[in-house]
Amino acid sequence: MSAAHQCQPDPSRDSQRETTRLGRLPLTVVFVTALLLRAGYGGLTLVRADDPAHLAFPDEQQYWMMAQSLYAGGLLTDELGFNATRMPLYPAILSLFVGQEAAGVIAAKVCHWFLGAAAAVFAALLGARCAGCRVGLLAGLLVAVDLPLVGVSSLLLTEAPSVTALAALWWVGWPLLDRSRGATTGRWVAVGALSTLCVYIRPSTAGLIVLWLVFLAARRGRNLRAWLGAGLALGIVVGSLVPWAARNHRVTGHWCWLTHRLGISLYDGVGPQATGAGDLGNIKAMAEVVEFDEVGWNDWFMRSSWEAIRSDPGRTLKLAGVKLARTWSPVLHAEEYSSPAMRLIFAGWSAPFFALAIAGTVMLRTRPAICIALLLPALYLSALHSLFVGSVRYRLGATPMLAVLAAWAAMTAWDRVRRKRSEQG
Repeated sequence: MSAAHQCQPDPSRDSQRETTRLGRLPLTVVFVTALLLRAGYGGLTLVRADDPAHLAFPDEQQYWMMAQSLYAGGLLTDELGFNATRMPLYPAILSLFVGQEAAGVIAAKVCHWFLGAAAAVFAALLGARCAGCRVGLLAGLLVAVDLPLVGVSSLLLTEAPSVTALAALWWVGWPLLDRSRGATTGRWVAVGALSTLCVYIRPSTAGLIVLWLVFLAARRGRNLRAWLGAGLALGIVVGSLVPWAARNHRVTGHWCWLTHRLGISLYDGVGPQATGAGDLGNIKAMAEVVEFDEVGWNDWFMRSSWEAIRSDPGRTLKLAGVKLARTWSPVLHAEEYSSPAMRLIFAGWSAPFFALAIAGTVMLRTRPAICIALLLPALYLSALHSLFVGSVRYRLGATPMLAVLAAWAAMTAWDRVRRKRSEQG
């Protein structure tokens, strides 16, 4: 039985339920496609590398150092000796692989291939829930073959698990948009649990989580149960952060609910030296901050960032445009991907994908709730990275939702073509 056939509704069951539910075969096709591409690309890079365990990017090196610290019974310590500059979940996961030495890095990357492939499955489930299983199947395949997602799945960064967690959160929360269905407590608890997972992997998603919860509740108007449910979900997130904040107070003397990295991240984006690209290596070495503990270090960067914004708001606005262009660039900016051939390949993928997503948005303009829900991650990440540094990898959290819009447009166009051919025939 083909994957397409399994997308057809079963007349013996409720039609609405079946047309929004993918069978095992389509989901398996999506997952295997995604996994093979990630494993193929990642395996090729490992084979070609002089040292397969080498970590090329500074963030990868920092995460691995923190994982080593946890493995040795330490305090999540980074290269500066600070202990609360990253959320603990991702380094804790990496620490499971540290004891295997060089093989541990390879094993961690293999784990990322599976985590990254799971994002395609949740995109398929979300698409099916939004617009039927044909759209879901195509959305899942779009995420499966998305070039930036394939590439980032071989890096020890939070992008792969974060994208998967966000896609799962949107899928689980989507039924709450339907005002004709009941909003059960269990559903809100699941949304709260997944929201907690997102924040513990990537703290920059905290604002998006709040927007998503408010949007879900607002969709139901003045329904008190909906607002209580959203409050419950938010309470789960805040409650889960209490042990982390208390730990940070014990270790650093400061009630830090997320991390002490916000200041330097903001300074990287708006400070006097800012260009729109990241330059954390030089910033960390600045003479002005070398004597600070991590609380003072974070506070200095926060103060200096807002001073830079207030002193020259025009420059901040210009930088915002540069950072938005970098975030939504159809090509990558990393030097190793800057050859004409690589730029053409990435542009050849990104441009049609963006065009379809925009077309899907236009088609859904008469259904604003669905349109806004699918665009919310892209809008949030655009706003966030007009202030912070812009990069292609910072937009990836929006890819599964944009894939649903793109699949919607593609399927609508295909149906119109088929209808015209049928009329002409």
